[in-house]
Amino acid sequence: MLKQIFFCLISFPIFAQTIPVGMTDLAEERLRNEQLISGAQHSFTIRPVSDTAKHRILPLTLLTNFNSFAPLGYNDGGMVPARGLQTLFTGGVFLKYKALSLQLKPEVLWAANTDFSTFSLSQTDKARRAMVYYLTTADIPERFGKDPITKLYPGQSSLRLSSKSVSFGISTENLWWGPGFRNSLLMTNNAPGFLHATFNSVKPLKTFAGNVEFQWIAGKLTSSGLEPTTEEVSVGGGNYFWPKPQGWRYTTGLTVNYQPKWVPGLFLGFSRVFQLYSKDLGTGFSDYFPLFIPLQKKSTVNEDGKNRDQLASLSARWVFPSAQLEIYAESGWNDYFMNVWDFFVSPDHSYASTLGIRKLFKRPNGEYIRVALENTSLDMSTDRILRNEGSWYRHWIVRSGYTHQGQVLGAGIGPGGNSQVIDVAFFKPKRALGFNIERYAHNVDFVYDGLTNYEQKWVDLVFGGYYQARFKDFGLNASLSFAWIRNYQWELNNHRSNLQARLSATRYF
Repeated sequence: MLKQIFFCLISFPIFAQTIPVGMTDLAEERLRNEQLISGAQHSFTIRPVSDTAKHRILPLTLLTNFNSFAPLGYNDGGMVPARGLQTLFTGGVFLKYKALSLQLKPEVLWAANTDFSTFSLSQTDKARRAMVYYLTTADIPERFGKDPITKLYPGQSSLRLSSKSVSFGISTENLWWGPGFRNSLLMTNNAPGFLHATFNSVKPLKTFAGNVEFQWIAGKLTSSGLEPTTEEVSVGGGNYFWPKPQGWRYTTGLTVNYQPKWVPGLFLGFSRVFQLYSKDLGTGFSDYFPLFIPLQKKSTVNEDGKNRDQLASLSARWVFPSAQLEIYAESGWNDYFMNVWDFFVSPDHSYASTLGIRKLFKRPNGEYIRVALENTSLDMSTDRILRNEGSWYRHWIVRSGYTHQGQVLGAGIGPGGNSQVIDVAFFKPKRALGFNIERYAHNVDFVYDGLTNYEQKWVDLVFGGYYQARFKDFGLNASLSFAWIRNYQWELNNHRSNLQARLSATRYF
């Protein structure tokens, strides 16, 4: 065991205050795998993972992505859903003086944004009206304009004042809340990082009943600035689109994770997020800090009149080092329950879930095989027949939806999406080779809202492989995936294929 830990640490040193979510060198993945061997101290459900270090130059990374037919792929931070070639370059410095630290790690994006087929205007009026509703209730454009895209993001940057236990600061880093490795319900790196204040634990805080980790944020979400064309929203002579309010949105969230003292390896989590347009933000304490108001509508005053949206989730992760195994689950709701009985009568109202299992098989010389399976379901339950709460990440009042700069902040499969994935990887101290298969059903809620033939479901079957290696001060990560797309854009028998290639090179200092 000590040999394996040693190999992991010398091969993947951690230089920054945090390990950015989604690092291409698989540093996060290796740390999580190591927990299954040596035991879990951190929950790994609140990321980025904190670390302490002195000042130094951060790694330089150039990431290139290519899609041959459609803008497939998610959980890629500052990148945009686009066909063709795009590149993202990042690097920076980390400076520390006593309790104060500054991490500057901006990102530069260029995307060709090549044209591709979007939702067909020859669909039935029922289908087109349903699509207009979806365009109205979330800022998720099919295509990010018609021109090549160049953007400069602050990226994984932060200014923090930290002790050994807690940290307070301003950040634009990507966040990930929850135990999932492919999808998580409230926070992922699917969209670019957003500006936020953060107060969080640096390491598990010991109490008489066990360990606690937490993060509180308050931030600013912005829109893509893109709206559908008049032709796209005009159906049967009528325009069914409501323009979205202008201005930024205020968001605040809290995630807490508890590790009971009496149950080793078990982590229990609760997360809650609110968002609303800045023009609707009040001046009272509960307007800026609504995280502690009751979960039942009957216990709140004029909550509907505050024009805000909320999401909440419960999670559990259980690590068994003796078996090199972990199981986890996250359950979420995007609507209030009227009272406790309402929850017991219809617990599946506005419900979404993620279930997963990961297992290591140890081999000699610090090598191992990791097998991971995960299932995420975001489509509405049959409770929608009598009480339609709307799809996840969409909202009739906060019509930008739960997005930032045109991409969902939560699970990358998006509103109404379903995903089942199996991932098998072979890890050596400085190498990794993996394969995965994913079934991805696009917006099943739209199928029930706008279509009459269940055979029109748009489903991708994706076969992929990836390779990662470290050569002294250089790192390489390459992946290739092939997607067989059935009923593209929910058009019956419109079967297509897409090849996605990704290559990243990193220089360490």
